[in-house]
Amino acid sequence: MTRQEDIWGSRYYTIPKFYMTLAGLWPYHTFRDRCLHFVPVFTICSIILIPQLMYVLIALTDLDDLFECIPTILITIIFSFKLASLMANNDKINSCLKTIENDWLSLSSNEKTILQRRTAYGRYLTIFYAGFMQLTGFLYMLKSIVLILIEETSNSTQLAVSKLPFRVEYGQRINQHFYPILVHSYLTTFSHVTATVAADTLYFTLIQHACGMFLVVGHSLEDIGKDNNSDFNLKPKKIEDVDYKKAFGCLRRHLHVIEFAELIESTFTNIFLVSISLNMIGGSICGIQVLMNLNDAKDIVAPLAIYIAQLTHLFFQFWQAQFLLDYSVVPYESICRANWYSTSKRCRKLLLLIMNRTVSPCKITAGKIVTLSIESFGIVLKTSMSYFTMLRSFH
Repeated sequence: MTRQEDIWGSRYYTIPKFYMTLAGLWPYHTFRDRCLHFVPVFTICSIILIPQLMYVLIALTDLDDLFECIPTILITIIFSFKLASLMANNDKINSCLKTIENDWLSLSSNEKTILQRRTAYGRYLTIFYAGFMQLTGFLYMLKSIVLILIEETSNSTQLAVSKLPFRVEYGQRINQHFYPILVHSYLTTFSHVTATVAADTLYFTLIQHACGMFLVVGHSLEDIGKDNNSDFNLKPKKIEDVDYKKAFGCLRRHLHVIEFAELIESTFTNIFLVSISLNMIGGSICGIQVLMNLNDAKDIVAPLAIYIAQLTHLFFQFWQAQFLLDYSVVPYESICRANWYSTSKRCRKLLLLIMNRTVSPCKITAGKIVTLSIESFGIVLKTSMSYFTMLRSFH
């Protein structure tokens, strides 16, 4: 890949590019073209929040109804916030993609092979995640489709609401305009899936690129001092010190990757704060709904689909952050494996600087409060179970 067109036209970035274009988030398009996609997707994604909140006012007297409508309200807030936040951070996304371009164009053939392995892995993740979220969206709509097919038509407003994917309040007009409202609900589900796939596949792609670049730095560091014998010059002239030049290049590239990781963190930190906080509450409520409807198969499909999707959604966010934590210490391990003892004193000082920087690994946080990792994912699950226990006691 020697040109920008080759990079973004490759199979590695097909999924994130497609969904970001669909959501109006692809920064290489003109502002007009992005708005033409973003405005309708964001409007459809968020406007349903109004009838959802109106339904809450009715459901306050019925705890079962309240538990059923809250998870979808939280999902609407999360996905709408994702879209709005990424649109607001368009400059940061553009910087991230420019960094990926420059990295590909600056690497040697051997280094590109290393980066391609991580990028290919990221591609498999994006394909799986996009397929999973599309399937989840379909399963969520399945209950509505089945009810429409098997149940008799009725003028009951409550029965009409139960056939919709979302609990919404339109008053008596819901019977008069049932099918337009149904189409809007289906479009909302599609826009929710589009929003989360666009945001999360971008996140996966950026993380895997950062991990690949840490591997490239590590590979270069392992080559330092490799060809030196026991008679090497401990104090060569600076212009003749090949290992020093290699180490200096590794130091610059290492700092470059760290800046890239910090840019990823600043782009997604607020998104993760909102997503994790609301998903914990929504997941707990969905768990209660599943337990409440164990004897009724048609009422268990929607909450179970939401619960599994929320859990998978959270796991992928924490799992990718764990990748960054693990791979950011690769340069340290590579220096330990290298023949650093066969290099000059000035080269060793540079290697020490790199090792010192890896003591504090790169991390992704939720609002600068919680560091995302597999360990913190376990803590989030425990907290979610605590909410689940508390809410179940109210029921």
